[in-house]
Amino acid sequence: MYNYILDVIFEPQIFFTILVVYAVILLVLVISLIVVSVKLSKTKKRLKKFLPEDKNIDIEEMLIQYNKNVKEVLEKEEEILEKIENNKKDLSKDIEATNKLIYLTNEKLKSAVQKVSIVRYNPFDDVGGDLCYAIALLDENNNGLVINSIYSRDACYSYAKEIIAGECPKHKLAQEEIEALQKAINC
Repeated sequence: MYNYILDVIFEPQIFFTILVVYAVILLVLVISLIVVSVKLSKTKKRLKKFLPEDKNIDIEEMLIQYNKNVKEVLEKEEEILEKIENNKKDLSKDIEATNKLIYLTNEKLKSAVQKVSIVRYNPFDDVGGDLCYAIALLDENNNGLVINSIYSRDACYSYAKEIIAGECPKHKLAQEEIEALQKAINC
């Protein structure tokens, strides 16, 4: 029986068929080997980008260290975020206090002198230069005063007149004082 099997196998047509099948299988294996070699080469090139030049590196140890580093960074990130939240709360309180201070300052500034005007003039022919002047000093609501200073050879006189809502209810204003008041109101 063994001889019969050998005779059948070595028959030229069957032997040729077996040889062709083995050749095809060998060709498929060679092509598979080439494809695997090309993929391996590409993978090595990609790994070189991530790995140090040292050829004796343990990738498993490197990944373990990488995971440790990522965990540390995430823990630090949580701490930083917590600090940021605390700082936001403190900053919010500071902003609120600053806004209150700004509001109070603005309220006080409403009554501060904001509008100023000066008019220089010469009421006397015998005195040279514009040594006399009228100054208007007003707040946001046109309240304040007008100061008039008159200089002559014999004396110097100063007058202050109260201004309420852009008018002087208690005294009559001179022309120069009216002019200084109007300039200040229009500032």
